[in-house]
Amino acid sequence: MLWRVLTRSKTTDHHRWGYLVFLLAAAPPVVTWGSASRWGHWDSWAWYTPLMYFVLIPLADLVVGTDTLNPAAQDVPRLERSWYFAALPLLCVPLQIGLMLWGAHVFATAPFGPLGALGWVVSMGCLGGVLGINVAHELIHKPTRAEQWGGGLLLASVLYGSFKIEHIYGHHVDVATPRDNSTAYRGEHVYHFIGRALRHNVPRAFELERRHTLRRGGRWRWWRSEVSLWFACSAVFCALCVWIAGGWLGAVYFAGQAFIAVCLLEIINYVEHYGLMRRQLPDGRYERVDPKHSWNSDFLVTNMFLFHLQRHSDHHAHAARRYQLLRHFDESPQLPFGYAAAVVVALCPPLWRRLMDPRVDRHMEPLRRQPIQPAAG
Repeated sequence: MLWRVLTRSKTTDHHRWGYLVFLLAAAPPVVTWGSASRWGHWDSWAWYTPLMYFVLIPLADLVVGTDTLNPAAQDVPRLERSWYFAALPLLCVPLQIGLMLWGAHVFATAPFGPLGALGWVVSMGCLGGVLGINVAHELIHKPTRAEQWGGGLLLASVLYGSFKIEHIYGHHVDVATPRDNSTAYRGEHVYHFIGRALRHNVPRAFELERRHTLRRGGRWRWWRSEVSLWFACSAVFCALCVWIAGGWLGAVYFAGQAFIAVCLLEIINYVEHYGLMRRQLPDGRYERVDPKHSWNSDFLVTNMFLFHLQRHSDHHAHAARRYQLLRHFDESPQLPFGYAAAVVVALCPPLWRRLMDPRVDRHMEPLRRQPIQPAAG
């Protein structure tokens, strides 16, 4: 009841307090350290973060249920200008970076065995995926310098600054087409998809930035590019981890947590667009993106944790729309679970295909008979 009071208000403060749950998303590593310091069992507590993210949150989704409430039209201008909603993602920047660096100290000094050390790296990588990349995804679409830099620094903290360029100039242009390495085709298993994305998306970011610079009449040099800037920031973060950890263990920790965070991002990408494809026009272009080209989920708890990432169709139709304004559409395909549970199911390809392939077919078949909406421009 308290959760619904905090998150399901039909007033102008739509979901105002529910988004503070990002503080709970940041809490598991601290809970791990505090609990293990007091009671021991470091190797067991090291796995608390993935337990919370991928077991407790899906269970909370089942208990709390779904929410399809959209902001009232008369409230949109005020919500758009609200400093409160703009501040929450920005607060994640020092929180994520501080926790990531603190994690290097814990990794080097806590009495972990091999299993516990792995659990700590996985836990901090999960944190980097949720508090880092997910929040960065919100920030890099926004116009202010603070938000752009905040998003870039969050991505640099997990060694994936290239996402800032590839996502905006690549994924959002080519989503739901064969040209997009962040769109999973029907029948593709998640492990193949992760490998494909990791092989192609970083080089593509450099190429997209080069083309964009040349179109504006500039001269592109890789060492002066924005992608290189964010990788240089990652090098600084790695050096800080080495210094904090007192040696090479800091580099192992930084690379490990970054790898887990990036894999978590790509699993979410896999979930968001699995099997949903736009039709090609006679001139070679594709029909315009609309709310039918992304998987959505209305499970409320995960939506609060992820700043409404699960309202993904509206995001692709209106990329600059702020998270508190993203809308539910009845015509959008709906997952039978939240993104947190979807990550777990996706990691078991036979189960994923059994649950999702029939849904893909049921959703796509009527679309193939509809008139094609021409692409914009």
